[in-house]
Amino acid sequence: MSKLLLGTTVIGVTIVGCAQSAKDPGFRGDDSGTAEVAAATSCDPGAALTGATYDLSRSRFAFGSTPSEEQVSTMTRWVGSDGVVAIESCGSEQGIMNAGAPEETLPDWSPDPVALAAHVREYFVSMGVDPCQILDDGVTGSGSAGCSGGATDGASCQPLTGSSMIDLARGVDGIRVVESRAYARFNVNDQTTSESLYWPAISAEVVTSARSFAGKLADASALAAYKAQLPSNAQGDGQVVIHHSSCMYPAAPFQAAATYDVLQTNPTGMMEATISFDADGNRVTTQW
Repeated sequence: MSKLLLGTTVIGVTIVGCAQSAKDPGFRGDDSGTAEVAAATSCDPGAALTGATYDLSRSRFAFGSTPSEEQVSTMTRWVGSDGVVAIESCGSEQGIMNAGAPEETLPDWSPDPVALAAHVREYFVSMGVDPCQILDDGVTGSGSAGCSGGATDGASCQPLTGSSMIDLARGVDGIRVVESRAYARFNVNDQTTSESLYWPAISAEVVTSARSFAGKLADASALAAYKAQLPSNAQGDGQVVIHHSSCMYPAAPFQAAATYDVLQTNPTGMMEATISFDADGNRVTTQW
């Protein structure tokens, strides 16, 4: 049986993300176009971003047999005949198949990228992901697909071929939560053959500071004044994001912060690494 290597993401070529097709879950509408505001969500101003925890009872992972539980250091592993799901003490989950597992060779759950994305969203929402925090979805894998013109109804999307995975980006008000992840690949038997979920709660203080930071830099003069404080190799287009602990060091205290991220350039103009700065223009060197 193959061993699980946490932190290793099995992804192929990034293709084209299709926009969300479902209505905003925060509204209920009818054919007349009227909408009624539903219950408050974690994306409301002043609220913390609620997290999501992997629920084994809702798992559709292709274990191949009833999984047995193993404890390995800070990790709980659920091991089946064909694959394994591992959950770190910090909440990070990853499921991978053993080499040669038959479930992995089955076709995708659907050739329609919009339907497939909706199916993956539904799966992770059942695990506790607040739909309002799903910023976008993208198709990755060894196959190919494409959506043009911001299509959301599938009319301009090419069918998926091969083994395709849906990757959900997390965010609030367009502010990306970088280290969070939720991705899955479903086969035609409605089983996942690759999946991962790490969606920790983010405090209201961090979310509020991110909104304030992004709102300030939305003003052109304020952005120019802010960038004047940054090094000469950090003058490209940047954006305010939220970073949080990546679970690489499970025993370390959880951290989260809003930063301005920009691609560092060298004298030739070639892009290098992404560098981060706080609201005062100071370099942030935390290893998330």
